[in-house]
Amino acid sequence: MNRIVAIALFAGATLMTASSATAQSNVVEVNVPFSFAINNTFLPAGSYTFGFDLMRPDLLIVRDRAKNVRARDVGQRGSIGPGKTDTLIFHRYGGQYFLCEVRFDSPSNGIFLPPTKLEKQARKVSGKEDLAFIAAH
Repeated sequence: MNRIVAIALFAGATLMTASSATAQSNVVEVNVPFSFAINNTFLPAGSYTFGFDLMRPDLLIVRDRAKNVRARDVGQRGSIGPGKTDTLIFHRYGGQYFLCEVRFDSPSNGIFLPPTKLEKQARKVSGKEDLAFIAAH
């Protein structure tokens, strides 16, 4: 009986360690030099962490330097294709920036955020879209 309990404890500790390591690779810390919008929430320039909710893997959580949650958005998680890892990608219309992708530690680990009504309106008014890339340090 003790052997079964020891095996169960070992398996539980191994799973907790593996999930902790996975969660750490799903966080990008970035200093964003401009204000931007995520899901109709405007955030000022500053240092942020971008990561996932452990209970909802499609929910992106944005925290400020003090670790306060500043924004949340549901996106499409999964393979985002080739490109630099640990990078944020923004759509820019005039002087407005909208977060559209977060690339984590590999091309198969990222999230794509669909355009909001606010972003679609900015695109209609501006008529020109640029991309801005911010890499984590």
